[in-house]
This record gives sequence, structure tokens and C-alpha cells, in this order.
Amino acid sequence: MYPCADQARPPTGRRRGADGRGGTGRRRRGRRTDRPARSAPGSDRDARRVPAPAPILGGGGRDGSGGRPVARHRCGAGREQNGGVTIRPSALDPAIARRLRRNDAGLFPAVAQQYDTGEVLMLGWMDDEALHRTLTTGRATYWSRSRAEYWVKGETSGHRQWVRSVALDCDGDTVLVRVDQVGPACHTGTRTCFDGNLLPTVTVEAADTARPRDLSGAASVSGAASVSGAAGDPAGVDRAGVSKAGADR
Repeated sequence: MYPCADQARPPTGRRRGADGRGGTGRRRRGRRTDRPARSAPGSDRDARRVPAPAPILGGGGRDGSGGRPVARHRCGAGREQNGGVTIRPSALDPAIARRLRRNDAGLFPAVAQQYDTGEVLMLGWMDDEALHRTLTTGRATYWSRSRAEYWVKGETSGHRQWVRSVALDCDGDTVLVRVDQVGPACHTGTRTCFDGNLLPTVTVEAADTARPRDLSGAASVSGAASVSGAAGDPAGVDRAGVSKAGADR
């Protein structure tokens, strides 16, 4: 009935007697005195019988919550968004907060980018309060899913991120933080978290080279020919996307 030990309880009423049994509190002659007295309702001993509230767990998987406990309990320490999304208390501007789309743990990804070169540095996670601190302190602040606490980039390593601008994407579920990175951005010591992890990829070197077929099986044509045909040039490309010069061969 009372999930938190520190939650206020209603008055239990006047005690019927000094001993809690309706008597005057005087010990009767011949009664046993070795039995421990009962605790009055609402006493500290009674409160200790209430189990500790279980922490709310965030969802696991690719959404970034990691399935770890969120730093709040079920006693109204936070509020909820539509769909049961956990949101920790924050001083973030309500107008900005209403635009955010969070995962089940109340988090959203934050991409850090070097402001002058466009170099992608790292990806972290934020909640409302981390975004508020980032916007108001000029230092990139993230939420650590492993330690369940806020951390300021470079606070211990000295590799700080000085914020230049913050942008929210079109869906409201990702922020782009443009920063001036001091030293390496990755905890491994590399400049970015994406150094040395290139995957094999098929690339197109020039517009006039052969391109992979599309899903319909038709071969693509060069961008220049496509533009010419779209403009209605008789020497260009017809609606089927085949060069008229090639069709005469």
C-alpha cells in the first residue's frame, strides 16, 4: 500500500493506552515481562518491514537503453511520456522537451561533429537533463548507460568538447552537437571513434562508369544522359531510359 518507506502515512489514530492495548499502561501483577513489546504502527521498526522499491528498468536492445536500471524509483521521482517512456526530472526548456522523441529509457543519440571540418567524432547518449546542461554550460554532457550517471566529455581526460551549436533532426529523435574537440575524441586514443573500422563497400568512381542494376533489373544510365532526356532533348534519352543513339545500332 505504501511502496516507499519514506512516503507519508495517514495518522493511525489515538493510542488507546500507554501500552497500545486500551489499558492504563500499568503492568499487571503476574504477567510475563520477557516477551518483547510490539511496535506501534508507523514506528521505525514498522517502516523497516517495507521492502525497498524496485528500480525501473529501461528497455534493452538497439535503442540504447542497455537494459540497465534507470536512476529513479517508482515513487514519483520522474514523469512519463506517451507509451511509458521514463523521463528523469530536468530543467530543460519545456518547448524543447516537447520536440524530443526518446527511447523507453528516456534517451536519444547525440552525434558529435567537429564544427569546422565536418568530421564525425563520436556518438553518445543524452536525456533531457544532459541536453539542458550541454545547451547551458557550453560543454558536451552525456548520460552514461554503464554507470547510470551524467558525464562531461573530457572532465577526467582533458579531451574536452567545446560546444559551438546543437541541432535537432527532422524526427526529433537525434541531436547533432557541433563541437571544437580538444585532443582525441575516442576513449581508445584515436581522433574519432570511427578510425580504422572501414567495412568493404562497393563504390562508384564516376558518373559515366557502369553502375549496379536497380531493383527492377534495368541498367542505370549516366546522370548527364538522364538530365538531357528529362529536358526533352531529342538527342538525349527517351522515357525508357535508353539512349536513342544506342537504339539505332
